[in-house]
Amino acid sequence: MKFFTQELAAGGLTSMVLSAADGALQISIQPQANSGCTITGGIDFNMGGTILTPQAIPLVNNNTLVLSASPSSPIDGLTITWVSGIVCVIIGF
Repeated sequence: MKFFTQELAAGGLTSMVLSAADGALQISIQPQANSGCTITGGIDFNMGGTILTPQAIPLVNNNTLVLSASPSSPIDGLTITWVSGIVCVIIGF
């Protein structure tokens, strides 16, 4: 597996959108101390006939989100948006 690393921060890259075409199989997102970002999915969800749209979920202060996928179904429709401080992103291919 090969890895891509990126910091999201003021004055630099402030958002990333992953689609299936990127081929990402793993991602780890960690805001550093006193930092934060939001994670937003990219599809609506039909819950018993009620269509729910994705909402931004906050991730803050050294809490880490790790997602994994398979080669036949890579990570798709995920948006990471910087809010404050420094957010570290590691993507595995």
